[in-house]
Amino acid sequence: MTAVHPRKVVIVGGVAGGMSAATRLRRLDESARIVVFERGPEVSYANCGLPYFVGGEITDRSALLLQTPASLHRRFRLDVHVRHEVVRIDTVAKTLEVADLDSGARRTESYDTLVLAPGARPRRDE
Repeated sequence: MTAVHPRKVVIVGGVAGGMSAATRLRRLDESARIVVFERGPEVSYANCGLPYFVGGEITDRSALLLQTPASLHRRFRLDVHVRHEVVRIDTVAKTLEVADLDSGARRTESYDTLVLAPGARPRRDE
């Protein structure tokens, strides 16, 4: 008899879209292994609170941070890595090359399903 391994889903991007996908996937599949890579230092901040922060009504930036990698692991069993950037994707081999932005170390990560949710940067007219 062969063992059935849980599906491994890798999500690139750990803010609004990425974390929404990760938590929804957990609700749909309790056995999936869900790994999230976010190149920034935080995940899942309150986007809807940004106007209040910019306008000065919220003065403490940390009030916008709703979750941490540890809290997401406890609540949803998500394996969340901040300050990690996906630098290469091999869709044939179903692997990613991931760089740890703090140590400079690189590693290869495999996946069964890949979700790309890297966000966007504002366009600046000069």
